[in-house]
Amino acid sequence: MSGRFQISFPGRRENDDPWFRVGALDVTTSVLVPALCVISMFVWAANPDFLDPLILWVTDVRHGQLWRLVTWPLANNPNLWTVLTIAMLWYFGRELERMVGRVRFALMLLLLAVIPGLVGTGLGINQAGIRSVEIAVFCVFCMALPEVRFFGGIPAWVFAVVIVGVEVLQLLGLRESERIILLAVSLATALLTGRAFGVLTQYDWIPNLGRQSGKQKRSVRRSGRQTVVAGPWSGSSAPDPRDQYELDALLDKISAHGIDSLGRDEKARLNELSKKLRGR
Repeated sequence: MSGRFQISFPGRRENDDPWFRVGALDVTTSVLVPALCVISMFVWAANPDFLDPLILWVTDVRHGQLWRLVTWPLANNPNLWTVLTIAMLWYFGRELERMVGRVRFALMLLLLAVIPGLVGTGLGINQAGIRSVEIAVFCVFCMALPEVRFFGGIPAWVFAVVIVGVEVLQLLGLRESERIILLAVSLATALLTGRAFGVLTQYDWIPNLGRQSGKQKRSVRRSGRQTVVAGPWSGSSAPDPRDQYELDALLDKISAHGIDSLGRDEKARLNELSKKLRGR
């Protein structure tokens, strides 16, 4: 019985590995952050004041309590919308983490807390709750996989537009226009990070901050040969994470319903992706 709750750490450290395991549960970034948000709701129920050290109070940050720039998304009060938001962060964050890896996904969430936190501090806006982080993560997922469809055929990007639009309308109605700026900052941070991490490479209008450094470029020029330097987020030999995600989805469908559940186009796509990811 005690082994079920034993904490262990994986011996290797690949992108798909969890940070640690609790029994049979793999604790990845997309599990750990939503779990902390859920815990915060129980803490709030015990005493709302217990969450005060996590909230981004502008005055406190300006007086040196800089940890609030990181912790404010973890301060959540319990209600139905908060539960749905946490569930969406777990579900879509899990898929996004599979594409970029646990370290990069953790870095993305960190930036989605710190950068809007700094902007909010400058604008004098107190902040708490995971909602803006979840919206940004969901939008990156929808842009990385725009072909994904919900509820029998509605494209993912439509849901992203609706969610952002409703959020903007709500903020306008509450006369909190400055928070629209924070929402825009969160979305911009998510898009720039997603492009740098290689999941939004099809959007040329998003600046690519993951390009090779000047030192790498000078090294290529000195070599005197036409060499392609493959960075950590792009390269001729690196598989496209979107292809891996699509292949996994097809394999999951086969596992659940059998090979005959695939249509002709899906079988052709399965064969194409299998060969592509094997490097043929």
